[in-house]
Amino acid sequence: MSLQRLKAFLEMDPTNVLLALDLIEGLAKQEDFQAALHIVNQSLALNPEHADLISWKGHVCLALLEYDKAVQAYHTLFRLGYTQPGLKINCALAYFQQGKYEAAHDLLEQVPELDVANTLLKVRCLAHLENVSQAIADTYRLLALCSSEQHAEVHGLLSLLYLDDAQYEEAEKHCRASLQLDDNQCDALITSASLSLYRLEIETALKVLEPLMKRYPEMGRLLAMKALALMYVHQYDAAIQWYEKACQKMPGHVGSRVNLGWCYFSVMNYDGAESCFKAGLKIDRNFAECYGGLAIVNAIREKWSDSQDQFKRALKLDANCPSALFARALYFQVKGKAKEAESIMAGLMTFKSDLSPENLSEVVLKTLMNRRH
Repeated sequence: MSLQRLKAFLEMDPTNVLLALDLIEGLAKQEDFQAALHIVNQSLALNPEHADLISWKGHVCLALLEYDKAVQAYHTLFRLGYTQPGLKINCALAYFQQGKYEAAHDLLEQVPELDVANTLLKVRCLAHLENVSQAIADTYRLLALCSSEQHAEVHGLLSLLYLDDAQYEEAEKHCRASLQLDDNQCDALITSASLSLYRLEIETALKVLEPLMKRYPEMGRLLAMKALALMYVHQYDAAIQWYEKACQKMPGHVGSRVNLGWCYFSVMNYDGAESCFKAGLKIDRNFAECYGGLAIVNAIREKWSDSQDQFKRALKLDANCPSALFARALYFQVKGKAKEAESIMAGLMTFKSDLSPENLSEVVLKTLMNRRH
């Protein structure tokens, strides 16, 4: 029966759930999800606890990227006693898209014998929850279980996980394996661009990054990588714009917030830098670089007591925190302890961070000199 005839019959008999379900399914197959949702809502108004209608609401809202409504629909089904694995997996996917990785992982844990595709979803949750070692172990096991068509994605995800675990040789190995199978594999391309950035091969990184950004313009990680590339070539104003976008997409990512702070610092916007470092502390109270950044900002402002408090807190968390060591060196210089200051500066002059092709001391000294003119 055509969709037009189904619509006509449903208008004459709006309480007929079977007609409604046939029409919803037909619209969904045509990917007319807005029209499908309209019929779902009409029918639910007359049959508010009909499980098939509620299930369709979850599925259609998921397709429309309306994740809050999808989660509500699936939880209504759970409350009514429907706990099929497919419902839990779909709800987990909606949670994942919302950035609620723990909730997504908890649901996937309840599903016995997850297939490879959904195990990968579970692994991505673990990675976002910073359990990278477990994520690597779980993904590695999939190499023996996945189909030949899935090998590229498994290798690609492994490359990204090893990258985030700072195991760069393993990251590169799995990146190559993935791209040999599928030269368009997203995770592997992110790894490839990231490794190029770490080597300061900016043009090579951007050749990979730009097409990826066209495919995934809202992906926070890509926005942050674009910002980092600009930061490497000292285009701080442009980097600030991209980091601002990245922080909006990844409000819980402290590293992007701190990098944004250093960009503001580099253009001598100390209020902006201070705001970013403080925002970073709201995300992670134990992130040493936030205290180190605040220590340098206060050193610039000659608020030496505040600077001392902050670099001490930073060094308790990370004895090698470069920004805190720099702030302490500046403090010693002001207090007349030239030898101690020179000792710290000598070490810092050899330190290279992942944030800039310059070492931190060069960035700060350049800003201090600009401030004097």
